[in-house]
Formats: sequence, C-alpha cells, structure tokens
Amino acid sequence: MRWFTTGAAPLRGVAPSRLARLAWIALVLSAGVLAVVPAPARAAEGLFLTWNACAFEPGASPVRAFACDTNEDTLRLHVAFTLGQPVDNVIGLEVVVDIQHESAVLPDWWRLDPAGCRAGALRADVQFGAVAGCADPWAGDGVAGFPSFTVTLPRGGANQARIKSGVGGLPSAPRTLAADTPYHAVRLVIVANQTTATGACAGCLPRACLVLNSIWIKRTPGAPGGDVFISTPGPLEANWAAWQGTGGADCTLVPVRRQTWGAVKSLYR
Repeated sequence: MRWFTTGAAPLRGVAPSRLARLAWIALVLSAGVLAVVPAPARAAEGLFLTWNACAFEPGASPVRAFACDTNEDTLRLHVAFTLGQPVDNVIGLEVVVDIQHESAVLPDWWRLDPAGCRAGALRADVQFGAVAGCADPWAGDGVAGFPSFTVTLPRGGANQARIKSGVGGLPSAPRTLAADTPYHAVRLVIVANQTTATGACAGCLPRACLVLNSIWIKRTPGAPGGDVFISTPGPLEANWAAWQGTGGADCTLVPVRRQTWGAVKSLYR
C-alpha cells in the first residue's frame, strides 16, 4: 500500500490522530484482512468513510489529493459500517454525509446541487468491486437512488452541504446483517467535469472535510424493534474523509449532536 511505510517520517500536514487512524487500518490489512474482517472480542457499531475503497480494503485512504488539472478523473467515496448486534429484516439504507469547506462560501466546484455549477457531477452506486474487505449487504441485488445535495445543511453555514443517499435490495428478500462483518453501504461518485479549461467551475483546490454522520437501516414494516439508526464513528475519526489534505476545514462543525429520535428522523426528510 503506497501510503503506509514502516519507519517513514510522519506525513506532512496530517494530524497525529489521522496518522494513528492510518496506522490502525494498516495493521488490520497487514493481518491479512482481504475478504472478511475477523470478529473482535465484542462487536462494535461504527461508521467508516474513505476514498478509493472500503476502509477495510487495500487502497483505502482518509485523504484525497487531486491536482484539479483534468476533467476526466472520477473520485470515489466509500461509505461502510459495522453493527453492534445482528439486524434482520433489512430492506434499505439511508446515508447522510455532510461537507464542511474551508472557504467562507461553498465554491462552485462543490456546487453539486441542481442549481449549481456542477449539477449532475454526483451520483451513487453499489459497484463495490471484486475485493471483499467489506461485504455487500445485497449480494449484488442492490440499487442506489439518485443522491440529494443541499447547500447550507446541516447548520445553516454558507460553506456547508449535505448529501443524502438511499440504497436497497428486493423488498421481497429482506436481509439479515451480522454483528461481526464490515458492510458496504453505498459508493458516492464525483466526476471531475468542468474542473479545468473553458467552462471550469472554480474552487477545486481548497480543502474540505466530509463527515459520514449517520446511516438509517430500514427494516420491513412491523419488524420488532423498528428501524435502526447508526451514528457512532469508527475508531480514530474513521467517519471523516478529507479533501486536498487535513487541517483546513473543521470536521467538528458538522457531526450530528445527540438529540431525540424525532429530531434524528428529520435528517432524512
């Protein structure tokens, strides 16, 4: 893996906690986790957000650097989760990812909303690839909806935006998810069109922080216990993914605060 080097000097511009996270993922991968991650002594709920691959797969990174010199690249953000206990009767997932930009106003390059400079450059899919560090909950039968993108959410900041994405399998074939398996949720794909040359949208180079705030596990109506809401970050800020390096945007400005179940459900309306 290119970004793990034993005995190397610390990565310039990367916070110590982020370095610890890199080391933790490297340790997991070096133990041979390529198909299924062994169950810990106690299964734990957790959210994971990484560029390039699922957090438990080779090539995953919490930081994405992009030279902003091409319109042809495709940027892939992988959403994953683990459960503290098994959940049955699962028919869908709804994901919330918030963006905090270091600029005072979200730049045009990040205006992925229908009225924005790069409308249509964001999509969601379940094309997780052949490497199975995270399991596919739908066993190849999942479908992702078109993600929404809303500027100024979650806290009303002009430099914030919220992505919401839904994915599900066949309602007639609900799934049971285990407590000892990392799962893919969805893959968010950002295409780099209008990055350079004529018609370019400015603001690709400044830094941003993306935070996987929650996943709502939708279950068959009437299932005992109802739907399941996950909001616990994975170890070492594993639900954060940086754009163009760390240290610019403050990730702590957007995570969901503890609130009532009614307020939590309003995230998805």
